[in-house]
Amino acid sequence: MNNLLIEMGFIPVASFTVEKRQYIIEMTNDDCLDWIESIYVHTLDDEIIRIGSSKNKLKVRFRSWERGVTKALEFKNSSTPMSEAIQWERMLKNKKGILYAKKGDMVQTSVGEINTYLSEESYLIGKHLPKMNRSKHR
Repeated sequence: MNNLLIEMGFIPVASFTVEKRQYIIEMTNDDCLDWIESIYVHTLDDEIIRIGSSKNKLKVRFRSWERGVTKALEFKNSSTPMSEAIQWERMLKNKKGILYAKKGDMVQTSVGEINTYLSEESYLIGKHLPKMNRSKHR
């Protein structure tokens, strides 16, 4: 699966794990921190488990992930449902996942150049049906 991601232009950018009720993303490629309008893919054991996108900088999105899942694991108010946080904790017990990312492709249209990151995300979610995506289509 990881070869497929690389063929599509994704690169490994971080690892992620849960330790002591803390969801941790460790950057392995700082060149992507300021990317906007991009797609990211959580993989674990060579399986796509979640696909997302970010209009904002990836570093902001990834910090939001850390806060959201960690707060839920600490039984605090969070945008991440408790059941999802517990799934992350169970899946990542003694494991690390790899986060891949890429900038959205640019397409020239009659109204100008458009970034297709949202369409790419929706297509990939529909194609791979990752178990950690709450919705299957946008």
